[in-house]
Amino acid sequence: MKGLSITAIGLRSLTECLDIYQTLKSPLKLDYLELAIGSKCEINSDYQSIPLILHDSCLCHRHMRHRLDPLQPRTWKVYSDFISSNNVLALSLHPPLKSYCAQKELEIAMKQMQQSLQVPVYLEVMPNPEYWCSSKQDLIDFPLLLDVSHINIWHQGNETATQENCLTLLDSFTVGAIHLSHNQGQADTHDLIPNNVWFNNYVTEWSDRYFLTYESLPHDYAAYERLDKCRKFIPNKS
Repeated sequence: MKGLSITAIGLRSLTECLDIYQTLKSPLKLDYLELAIGSKCEINSDYQSIPLILHDSCLCHRHMRHRLDPLQPRTWKVYSDFISSNNVLALSLHPPLKSYCAQKELEIAMKQMQQSLQVPVYLEVMPNPEYWCSSKQDLIDFPLLLDVSHINIWHQGNETATQENCLTLLDSFTVGAIHLSHNQGQADTHDLIPNNVWFNNYVTEWSDRYFLTYESLPHDYAAYERLDKCRKFIPNKS
């Protein structure tokens, strides 16, 4: 399945984001919308029965963002209640700092969390070595969300090494979801995805096997890029 993250189109009102999703649904062949930090995703908003994925601490109520912590079951309830009343396909989240918990403690907590929420849950690979899942040596024994741009940061923008590592992780570990975006290997900047980037050759294959989410937009859809990055768009004249 293929989806679009609010991260890619955000810093707009939720209504505007939903409108952009509907606009891009057909050309990008989208099956779901990922709620994420970037625009306020209110718990009580009308999501128009759109299939959703929840990413990290995305849900808000008024001016408060509800933190989601796998080691604090009391933080799961808001997400559990939202899942029970909306069409939620899965949930993904960032792993905590290594200083916060032991590896085995996190693995046990993740399994308990998935059992409680009753949807597939995935743990994202991270670009910063202070976090769990920030290298092949500290991956958790739990289904992963493979963020291609985070792997690119591991290799400081080396496209060949990034491609090889991504394909190795997909072959060697349990992966349930993939995030697609672009950067120069230094920071997770969520730049527009170039037409010639290596992973474009895998989009069809991966969307048949994983939850495949655009966390930034392909270059051809720059007009809808998240508002703080949006280029001046001049429509073609007929």
